Amino acid sequence: MTDLVQNLFDPGNDWSNRTRHRFTGLSPELIDLVLHLGTTSEFWDYRYKVDTVWKRRAKALLKTPGARELVQYAVRELAQSGSFHGVTDPRHVIRELGQTKPPALARSLAIGATLAAGWLAGDTSELAESLAVVGRKNAQAMSTHYRVDDDIAGAAFLALGELPGRDALEELWALHYWVVPARHSHKVLVKSVKKAATRAGVPPHELAERTVPRHGLEPDGTLTLGWIGRGAHWWNAALDAVIAVHDSGQVTVDWIDDENATHTRTTAPFRSPAGYKTRTRAESVDGVRRHAQRIVKTLAAERLRLATAASEKRTWLWSDWSRYYRDHPITSVVTRSLEWEYETPGEHGYRHLGTSAAGVEIEPTARVRLRPAGSGSITGRAA
Repeated sequence: MTDLVQNLFDPGNDWSNRTRHRFTGLSPELIDLVLHLGTTSEFWDYRYKVDTVWKRRAKALLKTPGARELVQYAVRELAQSGSFHGVTDPRHVIRELGQTKPPALARSLAIGATLAAGWLAGDTSELAESLAVVGRKNAQAMSTHYRVDDDIAGAAFLALGELPGRDALEELWALHYWVVPARHSHKVLVKSVKKAATRAGVPPHELAERTVPRHGLEPDGTLTLGWIGRGAHWWNAALDAVIAVHDSGQVTVDWIDDENATHTRTTAPFRSPAGYKTRTRAESVDGVRRHAQRIVKTLAAERLRLATAASEKRTWLWSDWSRYYRDHPITSVVTRSLEWEYETPGEHGYRHLGTSAAGVEIEPTARVRLRPAGSGSITGRAA
């Protein structure tokens, strides 16, 4: 039995080398758990669905003394140091073509431990944080490159959706912001966010505002794309281009041609300059155009959503409004086209906030609302 456990670890895998010692000297019951967790390759695929019988058996084995600590350790080690695949270079942006993963026996165990983490009881705040890091690393949603593994990322997203408590939900909100929809595992992230939000009683309008896709845009509303080592980590584009959302609400694509020293800006439908497709790659050009069109669609949806919010006379906590409205690279464009006002605790009456509130900080418990027409709010603006 012990030999079977050790056979799960691959000496060429970084995570295996870091964790192998922790899986020695286990009780027969814990050995059963480890061997069971190592069988996820039998069902875990692009559908991201857990086998019902496997789940039932895993939950039973998790009641074994020491099981919780063992699973937490496995997930914590996936979050710390390097990624599961141990491929990271903080000095350069290195993005691999194809993303073919070498066979690793330990990968099935890593996925199993990650899935099992979602069924642990008790205080899960630290566990939620570790799962979020595992998800971000393997979905390439960090500033440093880690080798993509959508299967591990999907397991982390699903586990967070299973965990009770506000900590897991907050991590899911953040993951939805950072993980781009282009990642295959994003679909299980969306399902987990909805599941956790429903369980927590989050109303539909809050779910909508907290899940507006960022589409990879930086805080300044730009997305720089390029070939290996240039631009966004998560997209190997065989060209150089910059997608930007402007304060006017217009979306543009700058097609950069270093060979001919040209820089051409286009708007919807974002056609590339004559001959540009031939000099680069047609699929990359088409991909940039589709991405820019998705941003246009999200921007239009946000205009409609905020128009509805104005008629509902909603208010927001300053901390939430800043995060989901003022600082979101797409929603902020619509936010800056509207007039806002705020009221601090203890005050009776709203103060004029203006449009952007850039650089302004008010106590987190202050309330913000869209300024009604003919508002008689207190004179003055946040300083």
